[in-house]
Amino acid sequence: MALTQPGAEPPTSTGTDLVPVSPRPVGSPVVPQDDRPLPDAATEAAVRRTLGVRRPIGADRDAEPVDRLDLLAEALTPETTALAVLWLGGTRRASKQTRIAYADDLLLWADWARRELGRERFALDLHRAEITMWLTRQQDAGTSESSIARRLSSLSSLYKYANGWGLQVISPISDDDHRPKVKRGRKATSARVLTADDVSALLAAATDVRDALVVGLLFTGALRVSELCAADDSDRQDEGRRTWLVITRKGGAQERVPLETTVAELLDLYVAIRPAWAGTGRPALITDAAGQRLDRHDVTRMLRRLARAAGIPRPEKVTPHSLRATAITDQKRRGLSAEDIQELSGHADVRTVMIYIDDDGRNERVSAITDDLGRVMRAVPRHLRRTV
Repeated sequence: MALTQPGAEPPTSTGTDLVPVSPRPVGSPVVPQDDRPLPDAATEAAVRRTLGVRRPIGADRDAEPVDRLDLLAEALTPETTALAVLWLGGTRRASKQTRIAYADDLLLWADWARRELGRERFALDLHRAEITMWLTRQQDAGTSESSIARRLSSLSSLYKYANGWGLQVISPISDDDHRPKVKRGRKATSARVLTADDVSALLAAATDVRDALVVGLLFTGALRVSELCAADDSDRQDEGRRTWLVITRKGGAQERVPLETTVAELLDLYVAIRPAWAGTGRPALITDAAGQRLDRHDVTRMLRRLARAAGIPRPEKVTPHSLRATAITDQKRRGLSAEDIQELSGHADVRTVMIYIDDDGRNERVSAITDDLGRVMRAVPRHLRRTV
């Protein structure tokens, strides 16, 4: 029996059904039976489709992928699983990639609680001291502050959502004890920024149409890798001499992106030789050799292979985000305004654009600004100035 409202037709699933059990596991939220959060069949089916599959945490690389929703059902108490389905299906988490990231964070929390706390099933019953212990472990392991902040934010969001249902749970996350202060701006862990010549070298090193197409799409469209991987074949639109691609931005908003002429030509060539679709759901725009949808790991491996072939230094630091950051930095240096770059990159806040500007050349840029502002200094009386 699936985790759906009584009387609702359960969704079709090839994976493990989500089965609520009784009595209530120790530590799980106390909810009156009539008010227990339960997703309807449509919500559960939609969340299952959106989350897709992944390998279980800690599994070998050749392990078979499993539906994320089934992994959550195995790792969480039934009540927490039902709550998580409603949480992931909400409009505040409309973006597919946001839902996947939240689900993966929740799986990481459950895996940690099982290994470190001996909790066979994860529930919203953590204590403040346990979060402190988790934080210490993460810091000792060298986890970045941004990753720590994101995982804390995911868990905090689920606790807040539970409170919205009237569940008597208290978030163990303390702003004073646990929230790291994440400095905005480019830093050592940011995506590496290349040059336009480096991108040209990547293209020159490509040995097949698909590789060149991926590089071209990421750079000329300043796309996020999630936007590229999520694109379906039906998202392509041809209008006159221009080809467009409908992409889903962070937050779930859809937007049409124009394709550069050569990129559009490469897409035509690729579609003619693309492997037959072997996945589920709508056919992907770009697939791997087996006809499955590409993921960000596939794209990262592709770019690093091209970087090595092109002789680019430190190829292991090249990522899909490098091409997006390079495109934004390149256009900023060529005089494009921050507002125009915002249109290109799809950022909701123009201030975020500045995070992607590479620090290379900062001293020269700031010096030029200082010198320009210094034009007022001509008013200083000559007798106060040093004579040469």
